[in-house]
Amino acid sequence: MEDEPTLARTLARTFGRHGPVEVVHSMAAAREQLEAHDEWTGVVLDLILPDGYGLDLLSEIRRSHGGLPVLVLTGELNRDVVNKVQTMRGEYVCKPASADNLNPFIQRALAQERVDDAAIGQRIEHLARQLKLTRRETELLTLSVDGLSRKELADSLGVAENTVKAQIRSLLKKSGARSLATLAQKVIKGATRDTVPPEDATVSTE
Repeated sequence: MEDEPTLARTLARTFGRHGPVEVVHSMAAAREQLEAHDEWTGVVLDLILPDGYGLDLLSEIRRSHGGLPVLVLTGELNRDVVNKVQTMRGEYVCKPASADNLNPFIQRALAQERVDDAAIGQRIEHLARQLKLTRRETELLTLSVDGLSRKELADSLGVAENTVKAQIRSLLKKSGARSLATLAQKVIKGATRDTVPPEDATVSTE
């Protein structure tokens, strides 16, 4: 949702290359759309809208749509706002938003959609809370369930492979899994319980 018509058209063209797009210009209209349909790939919202504050809507989305990918747009960089967005597992881009800035979010949202059945989504959310995963670690786990390689993970997240390697190492240390693939399979099979079994305690980044 975006209240600036020119930017809204630009966003619609960019996201429209990947699937149908609904553009609204207020929180009220956004709520109607979100309530009318359950299946969304992702949401892009402006921080300041004519009838409210974008983070209030993000909070509502988290309550009603769980881990749905959300990208927040704003005209200025504010550390407090960035921290709040990240706490609510959202992403943040400053205007003007270019295709280069938007594409990583698009790729992550599309990847999550491919694996986001209700059971898997709930398992990932449970594991993220239980292990106190960061937003990026949760994204890595979500993308790994879709079978992405390390290079594909790096491309989807818009970071270097070495950065992904370090983030995977942190995720594996928290989970106790021996590999990202092992952890992803346990999520898929519903085998992840309170902790990952002890035999998976050897950490690897392969």
